[in-house]
Amino acid sequence: MTRRRRPERPPQPEPGVELALVLVHVSVALGFARLFEGTSFVAPLLGFVLGAHALAIAVRRSRAPGVLALPVALLGAVLAATWLLFPETTTLGLPTSATWEAARAALADARARYPEVIAPTEAVPGFLLAGGLALWLAAWFADWTAHRLRAGAEAIAPAAAVFTFCAILGSGRYELASAAALAASSLVFLGLQRASLLRREQSWSPDQPAASRSLVRSAAAIGAVAVLAGCLVGPTLPGARSEATLDWRGGSRGDRSRVTVSPMVELRRRLVDQSDEQVFQVTSDVRSYWRLTSLDRFDGEIWSSDGEFRPADDELPERVPDDLDGPLVHQAIEIDGLAAIWAPAAFEPVSVSSPDQDLRWDPASSTLIVDADAPTSDGLTYRVVSRAPAHDPAALAAAGSRDPAAIADRYEALPDDFPAMAADLAREVTRRSPDRYAAALALQAHFRTYEYSLSVPAGHGDDALVDFLQRRVGYCEQFAGAYAAMARSLGIPARVAVGFTPGEQDPRDPDQYIVRGRHAHAWPEVYFPDIGWVPFEPTPGRGIPGAERYTGVAPQQDDAVGAEPPASSTTPDDPTVTTTAVRPPSSTTPQQRQDPAEVETRPSTPATGRDRGLPWPLVAVIVAGAGAALAWRRRRARTVSAPLGPAERAWTDVVGRLGPDGPAGDPAATPLEVAVRAGELHPAAAADLEALALLVGEERWSAEAALGADDIARVEELRRALAVALADRPPVGTRG
Repeated sequence: MTRRRRPERPPQPEPGVELALVLVHVSVALGFARLFEGTSFVAPLLGFVLGAHALAIAVRRSRAPGVLALPVALLGAVLAATWLLFPETTTLGLPTSATWEAARAALADARARYPEVIAPTEAVPGFLLAGGLALWLAAWFADWTAHRLRAGAEAIAPAAAVFTFCAILGSGRYELASAAALAASSLVFLGLQRASLLRREQSWSPDQPAASRSLVRSAAAIGAVAVLAGCLVGPTLPGARSEATLDWRGGSRGDRSRVTVSPMVELRRRLVDQSDEQVFQVTSDVRSYWRLTSLDRFDGEIWSSDGEFRPADDELPERVPDDLDGPLVHQAIEIDGLAAIWAPAAFEPVSVSSPDQDLRWDPASSTLIVDADAPTSDGLTYRVVSRAPAHDPAALAAAGSRDPAAIADRYEALPDDFPAMAADLAREVTRRSPDRYAAALALQAHFRTYEYSLSVPAGHGDDALVDFLQRRVGYCEQFAGAYAAMARSLGIPARVAVGFTPGEQDPRDPDQYIVRGRHAHAWPEVYFPDIGWVPFEPTPGRGIPGAERYTGVAPQQDDAVGAEPPASSTTPDDPTVTTTAVRPPSSTTPQQRQDPAEVETRPSTPATGRDRGLPWPLVAVIVAGAGAALAWRRRRARTVSAPLGPAERAWTDVVGRLGPDGPAGDPAATPLEVAVRAGELHPAAAADLEALALLVGEERWSAEAALGADDIARVEELRRALAVALADRPPVGTRG
């Protein structure tokens, strides 16, 4: 038995090929501009990309054992994340327990924000950490596969996956530039890598330099034409701007609605940061709450809603029906900076006129939105007529509690793990209430003994609900969500409405209202049989105009910037007690996701309780499995990345003699397949061709990527024989 020699060290790739691969990932990192506002994301994401490639190149060029690559990659990712995102938590530049806690909190925050925010959004540390780690792993995988396994398209596949993620969730800006950058950098890398491999594999050939240069020139020309054509011609092709044939987001023509994020998203931040921004202005003969939409589903984590929107003029006529009874609210509304798809109106619209823009209407949630062709309602001017909230307390008390099955099923639903503490408190607060109306007043009065404050954690999931009930401090989102959930626990249909309080009244025109960010608000609505949905006001310092007769609360809102309303006091036994006029929460400028499917709104979710970030044990298993798979792949393909062995060199010589147009022209064919096809053209050399092909396969796939002395001698014998056979005998079927 002959002793196998140790495989030679693989040669290092050319610097130009390494640089081209780095540029691929730089283009992907810059493509995150479709997800994030501003440029604050650029430095950390480029830091991840450049750091990953620098470390991967250093490990590879140092000839370190391959088994060290995975732990070095993971350690490098930890240090990069620490230095780039959490440097203030380090000790002597090394991560500490504070670093792990900061990273965990950042990821939990990102997970809570992910279903809520719409691109472009703020580049918070959690999003940067997730994106940076994805780029880090993509860069290491690319370096390994491109420079050790000599793979081409496989090396840039993870980068393409990250780019696709950004394209799916990203905004429409920079879409052409980012796609062109990725395509160009990828083609440059693939062309340079192929030319480098050609130079290495055919170093024996005197024609190699010219062939290599020709390949680079051809690849550059074809790549430039492809990228230019894609940028200039692609967007102008018929159907490029049409609806998708397969709309994975669920869009369709006809009765379309749109997916959007709840206006409760990031409510507190916008209350503070955008309190003085003018959102819209209303001319109305009645002071009202201006309602956007309602949320009807609570799963223990979030309040959300869905609806089917139809053209508004199908169900809301331009003229008020003659048979409509009761007081009405006439409104002329001009939207300045709502930055969302809603069209606010006093509850409940019965007529709408919008000559310049089609509106759509969902009767179940009493929501108006702009048509799918309009990105937002900003600039919209329209007129609405609504019913005024003139409910009679006696009628509400006599309404009973026999709800239609559809109402009960939809608006009384609660998650199975709804906190028992909240349900018990609801029963305690309403224990003396003889009917639904009394129970609704009792809940309202209970919450108005709490304190209003923005200095509390956001959200209204189960954990946030319990915390709110224990602290007895919160802001409108939590008052409305807690009220509706606790009402449901009593078997009372309830939902959360979101909109704005009346706004600032123009002293020169009492019918003119300027609605600003700080007037954003949320409140509950309770269903009464044969009457419908009735709004209540549990938030201290707020009061629904025109509803004081049945709520017992005088109209109130936020009329001063910078002050928080004090807690006000009523008791369940005295629902007529009113509160002191104080300021309400400020505004959110709702963000929105436009998709023609259904409207699904997602409010803020606290990063507590069940929301504990990523399942790190699962991530560790996946990473370990990926490392094991790569190690196995490297072992099985070691000869691919090693210098050519004697059998490979002999085979390259033989293939060169067969010519580029012969059976060796198929790059996907195995040596044995090439040998069989060549043997049909050169029958006398068929046996030697197959024998040499088998030795090439053994050399490529043997555990040590080397042949013994006897096999090497046999290879040389076959090479000489084939050189003679292929030189002296023309292929069968050709002219001599």
